[in-house]
Amino acid sequence: MRKNEATRLLAVIAETWRGFEVSQGKAAIWSEMLADVPLDLALRTVKYLIACGTPFPPSISEIRKAIVEMSAPLEYQIDALQAWLEASLVTEGYCEEEGMEKLSPLTREVVRALGWETIREGDPEVVRGHFLKFFEMARERWFKEQMLPLELRPPPFELPEPPKRSPTRGIPPLSEEEVQEKRRRYLEVIGTLLKNLEKGAKAPEEKGTETGDQEGCPGEFKESSTLEEYEIFSEGD
Repeated sequence: MRKNEATRLLAVIAETWRGFEVSQGKAAIWSEMLADVPLDLALRTVKYLIACGTPFPPSISEIRKAIVEMSAPLEYQIDALQAWLEASLVTEGYCEEEGMEKLSPLTREVVRALGWETIREGDPEVVRGHFLKFFEMARERWFKEQMLPLELRPPPFELPEPPKRSPTRGIPPLSEEEVQEKRRRYLEVIGTLLKNLEKGAKAPEEKGTETGDQEGCPGEFKESSTLEEYEIFSEGD
């Protein structure tokens, strides 16, 4: 935007909001701070603010913020409640790796910060409160970055990718020697258990044999007694 274009923009604002003064110095400042904004976009932004019922004349920052609101991609236009609903549905219906790709950028950022399992398994009331707060922080930060001219924007910050979960849940893998040692101990334990079971199975058999021998003695004694008695009666006859 050039200085004469800034003067025209200020004239429109002055006609719309009473008490707004136009000067050459103000036009120079507006021209410098809106150098990357075309005049037609700035005029459409003023119409947007008029339609929204802005009670006071807009400042440079309000003009830039309104431009971001008008031109932001759809995935950045959702509010905190819509983002919470999105996160709840996706975490409930998808696994983490697949679900992260379906979330909008700001929602994905907040889900990473809180944790997938926290949103899915945590107390809904507590998690929702933290989610809404974090989303507003992320959304405000994104808007401020987009409002700044390119030469004033900080370098983008990206959250690191979370480490993939291993089946061992953080336990370091065993070396080959440790695996062999555990296998040897396992086989020793199994062998000891089998021997104990075998001894336990033989014990009742041996006990039964001893019992049978003990019970057989009276029978033999009775049989021999009967035989002797029979011989005695035979001699008497």
